[in-house]
Amino acid sequence: MPQLDALRAISVGMVLFYHFWRPARRYVAFGPIGVRVFFVLSGFLITGILLRSRALRDSGSTPAAVALRRFYIRRVLRIFPLYYLALAIAWYGHVWGAREGMAWHAAYLSNVHFFLVNGVQHNQWGGHVSHLWSLSVEEQFYLVWPWVILFAPRRWLPGIALGVAALGPVFRFVVFGLTGNDVTPILPLGCVDSLALGAYLAITVAPEYQSHPLVRRIRAPVLWTGALLFAAYQAAALTDGYWMFRTVSFDLAIALMSVWLVTRAAEGMGGLAGRILENRSLRYVGMISYGIYVLHLMLPDLLPQVASRLGHPHALGWLGDQTKWYLLFYSAASVAVAAVSWHCFEGPINRLKDRFEYR
Repeated sequence: MPQLDALRAISVGMVLFYHFWRPARRYVAFGPIGVRVFFVLSGFLITGILLRSRALRDSGSTPAAVALRRFYIRRVLRIFPLYYLALAIAWYGHVWGAREGMAWHAAYLSNVHFFLVNGVQHNQWGGHVSHLWSLSVEEQFYLVWPWVILFAPRRWLPGIALGVAALGPVFRFVVFGLTGNDVTPILPLGCVDSLALGAYLAITVAPEYQSHPLVRRIRAPVLWTGALLFAAYQAAALTDGYWMFRTVSFDLAIALMSVWLVTRAAEGMGGLAGRILENRSLRYVGMISYGIYVLHLMLPDLLPQVASRLGHPHALGWLGDQTKWYLLFYSAASVAVAAVSWHCFEGPINRLKDRFEYR
């Protein structure tokens, strides 16, 4: 499914655009949209892997304990090395916001920490490690979801995925109503509809579920439902009101549109869209997108320090604050640093996964 790598590249590009150019944040939440696309992709791909592991378990060729162990070893090899290296760099580089919550970040509880801080000091959370909340959500999902897929009764899985997807908007409605905390969607159940709809998509394409009464292929009405809901969200945002509706609707709207997009990309789009999504440069950026995402927001703190140590303390001053040059420079720097990380650090470690095949 090569087009999925290009979707990753587009998603991480939206995050860079959102974080590095302030005018981009005025009207459309490009960064949060890109993160939700990542969540749908993650739910889809991880559930597909787990369903294949479940089939091996059910056939007797792979015990459940072995499947779980291999899943977690492979996830650790892919995610942990760069994440903890980035935390160490953030600590020693005095990246804004890193030291205050380092224990939370190290435990993959950044989202819980930010939620608690925001409850006391509104909009004062995160700093240049604010993006770590989504990585915490991913790890929290990985802790629970393999057990569900491997051990729940097989025929329950479509219903479980749909039920969990419905839980997300309900959770946001209840918790935001009780606390008034507008970052409720960064909690694990606050954005679980994106992950669960991706999981449901993986179930719909699994051959063993084609006749299940709760399984339907993802078609255009899903896209249009999400688009209409997003249009209503945007209209509400322009009034700077309707906070409850906006908090409840945003994730669901993006998840519905994203699950249709991932469906089409997984099948392989044709025409101009297909040619764009099969562009080799775009797919390469998608391949290194994890490194781009983990490191990008720390660079505006780290690179000026590097320039200062090299004897040029004002070398990056010409970029200004969140100007177009700032956007272009730090986006290019994020890709370059991630490429070095992939080829020199992540890639060699990632190849160790070959020793822990699921079969």
